[in-house]
Amino acid sequence: MVNYIMRIANNDEFEASVFSRRAYYTSMRRRWEKGMKILLARKIEGKGDAFIGYAIVDRALSVDELSIEEREMCIRNGWSTKVLFSRLIRLQPPILIKDTPVGRWPQKGALLHGAPISDGDLNTIIEFASIKINY
Repeated sequence: MVNYIMRIANNDEFEASVFSRRAYYTSMRRRWEKGMKILLARKIEGKGDAFIGYAIVDRALSVDELSIEEREMCIRNGWSTKVLFSRLIRLQPPILIKDTPVGRWPQKGALLHGAPISDGDLNTIIEFASIKINY
């Protein structure tokens, strides 16, 4: 099973939505499977890119499976899938990507969105967090 990095746009409202809904709307086309792990990344003002949370996929819904309201929102934003999480954890403080194994990768910034990440690297990053808040 493959794990992925998903980047949250520099938008506090979208970040709040991800954590309150325990879901991420995306245009990323993947074979989403129950149990996949997702690392959530975001640019932290004045510090650089950081991991702010991780999630475990419960299931993914196509646009056709969503309510009319959600479907319209997805069409407006170019999203094709709603990924629902069975578990969602906020990492505190955010873990700067440059201080993790991912910091040595050639991809930076937006190019990390959708990048696969090994179980080993993912677990190492999660262990860096001093506080883990369940949602």
